[in-house]
Amino acid sequence: MSNLQEELGNKTTPVGKVPAKGFAGIINNFVQKNSKVIIIVAIAVIVAVGLIFLIMSNNAKNEVNASKALARIEQYYTKGEYENALNGNDTLPTVRGEKVIGLLQIVSEYGSTSAGERAALYAADAYFNLEKYDDAKIYYEKAVKSNIDVVRVGGLAGVAACEELSSRYKEAAESYSKAAKLIPEEEQRLRYMYFAGLCNEKAGNKDKALESYKDILNLNKYGEFNNLAKAGIVRLGGEIE
Repeated sequence: MSNLQEELGNKTTPVGKVPAKGFAGIINNFVQKNSKVIIIVAIAVIVAVGLIFLIMSNNAKNEVNASKALARIEQYYTKGEYENALNGNDTLPTVRGEKVIGLLQIVSEYGSTSAGERAALYAADAYFNLEKYDDAKIYYEKAVKSNIDVVRVGGLAGVAACEELSSRYKEAAESYSKAAKLIPEEEQRLRYMYFAGLCNEKAGNKDKALESYKDILNLNKYGEFNNLAKAGIVRLGGEIE
């Protein structure tokens, strides 16, 4: 090997190995070549993080405000003053100098909060009790979208009741069945299962009605709904096993 080859060989880095200072140089070159992109990405990340914290803060603030507003108007709903509960009223006493707003305004402003979802169910019930069933259904459907099972069940049952009053028995049966599946408490679950059976029976859907009644017998060997289910099966010409 010549002296030149020996000299070059001594200065050549083995394949697959890069000196530490080489990495620093590569990184430095990359940063210099892409500095604008890096700055833009960094700013975007900072903005995104800031927006996340802002949204979380606003959500928490909205939840507090919605809960406070609902607590103030809820007493009028409980007392059966449904018009006042729905719309509020300038004659209602203020609370700490603040006007009491109605359920409809709470839903409009804070509908995405858990308190706003409960307000939607209260509004639906208020309309139902005022026999304004079309309006009631609109707010029951809002309640159905809730992530809170109790509110969702109330919404489904309310939609079913409105459908039943409109003689839309098939749709009513479907909503009662969906509500029943979300209820852990047996008696209430059996009640909605029985309502589903009755509505299917009224809709002329004999097979589904019998299915509901037989499911009740399988879940409950005694009691009111067991007897009602047996009566339904006999009424439809089915056999009780």
